[in-house]
Amino acid sequence: MRFKITLFALLIVINISAQSTDDLKRDTKALYNATYTMSFDTMLDFTYPLVFKFVERADMYGTLDSSFDNEVYRIRYQYTTPHFTYSDMLMTDNGLYCVISYENSILMTYKQPLSDDTRVKKITETLHKNFPDSIVRFEKERNAFNIIKTDKLVAIFDDFTEGKWKFISFDPKYKELLDAVITEKIRNQLGL
Repeated sequence: MRFKITLFALLIVINISAQSTDDLKRDTKALYNATYTMSFDTMLDFTYPLVFKFVERADMYGTLDSSFDNEVYRIRYQYTTPHFTYSDMLMTDNGLYCVISYENSILMTYKQPLSDDTRVKKITETLHKNFPDSIVRFEKERNAFNIIKTDKLVAIFDDFTEGKWKFISFDPKYKELLDAVITEKIRNQLGL
């Protein structure tokens, strides 16, 4: 009898895990598409809710808007067929976690011509510092920098997400926010 109960429980866990994985893959692609089309409201809808305890949604929207288009440059994601890599799913008492990695390509177009090689070199160095391990190329004819980098997201399915996968970007520049939202124990288990 005990074997039948254990087998039944195992089948339920496998079924939930498979369904959760399918949902995670669907939601990851939807978030990627929202980022590409700069649908900031959709991007924020996919953001892990506890983030909004530290940063107001309206402030985050304004930051996204001004980051993508300001008086100096305009940023656009270049659509690629994303190849998402998913870590093993971490199951804890309060939810599921997964780290997702994928290659991303950004085009940062400057509004004023960058004809000075020294300035181009300084911007390139700054971009390398902001995006470690990235490929940065200046495209003179477009007056733009092409940045190819690997991005990481942490997907979370827990009591705060109302039965949906939500995401937080794993970016060393925002380590304090990540530390405040995900416990050290879970970060260590995820290899972050």
